[in-house]
Amino acid sequence: MIIKKIFLSINILFYLYFTIQLLVFTDEFAQENLGFFNHAVAGLAEIIGIIFFSFFLALIIIFFKGIEEQFPFFLTNFLVQFIIGINFWRYILTNSPGESNLDSIIFNAIVFSAASIISLYLLINSK
Repeated sequence: MIIKKIFLSINILFYLYFTIQLLVFTDEFAQENLGFFNHAVAGLAEIIGIIFFSFFLALIIIFFKGIEEQFPFFLTNFLVQFIIGINFWRYILTNSPGESNLDSIIFNAIVFSAASIISLYLLINSK
């Protein structure tokens, strides 16, 4: 039970970090991670930030109510983190960071991969 709470807390912090980066520091996040900034990029970053904020709130509720019967949410959570992580690794393996830098892509790839492994554990244990 305690490991589930710890993993939930890690996921909560994961989404909190990226929510703040995407909603509060939109310009800086786009510049650092994408290599450029314009209003279309800012809009997309903010939409992703809102989605991540929704995941953050859902995980807080699950933290207090329990993870039982939350399989659909944890499946969605895992798939989002896993697919985004794979996308970052694609940029690394092809050595094509675009206008961004490889260091920031590597950081994000590691963070999303670690989070997806934790989410896989929660997914398996949510039944």
